[in-house]
Amino acid sequence: MDLYERFMSARTSADRWRIANEVMASLGAIALNVAEVEIKTRRLLWLRSSMTRAFLAEYAQQKFYEVDQFVSGIGLPFYPSLHVTGTLERATAPSQRHLDFNWTTWDMGYTLGYAMRFAGACPGTSKTVVFCAGEKASEFTAEQFEKIRQAGTAVAAFICAPGMGQEYPAFAAQESGNALSSREKQMLALLAAGYLNTRIAHELGIAEVTVRKTLLSARRKLGAKTREEALAIAVRSGLLDF
Repeated sequence: MDLYERFMSARTSADRWRIANEVMASLGAIALNVAEVEIKTRRLLWLRSSMTRAFLAEYAQQKFYEVDQFVSGIGLPFYPSLHVTGTLERATAPSQRHLDFNWTTWDMGYTLGYAMRFAGACPGTSKTVVFCAGEKASEFTAEQFEKIRQAGTAVAAFICAPGMGQEYPAFAAQESGNALSSREKQMLALLAAGYLNTRIAHELGIAEVTVRKTLLSARRKLGAKTREEALAIAVRSGLLDF
């Protein structure tokens, strides 16, 4: 699988960040954000962004994070959410600050934001990958959004806090009791394809709770804190066939 091979060939965190931006740009992104947040307090743990400095400075100065729907939705289930700017009117905007944020984002050229949420590196945290585009949402097809979601899964697996997690832990497949089962490998491969638990369950004809338990088992065997880290370890160790 070319995408995962590209990430695996990267030697440093900076290289993986460059690859992530190149991959998303090939799908129509003009910027990429990856952040990890403490769900209960919504405290930002770290952020990597390729948005312009002008936008980020305005975002911080105006405290737009207080009205950013991606921040307010941190605790929601891990499903993609779409935000289209330049469409709110005063009558429908929750507040003037929401309106200001909406139009500032539009004026800076960020017409569309597509957020994908994943479990964070530690319990109680959430990792969000935001694909930012300058095109209208109507110009993207369902197939394109599916490709973006698949790429987002890889980005979540390989992008970590700046200066940390330069390499993922090695996996000793020969260790007694630690070998992944064929079912665990199958589910990780579907996860790599961007499938959510519900779709994996439908694809395999099993209950969603079985999917959760199987992925948890795979995660424990690999010594990973999150599903995305488990996926990264499995791919880097050559345990998955694509």
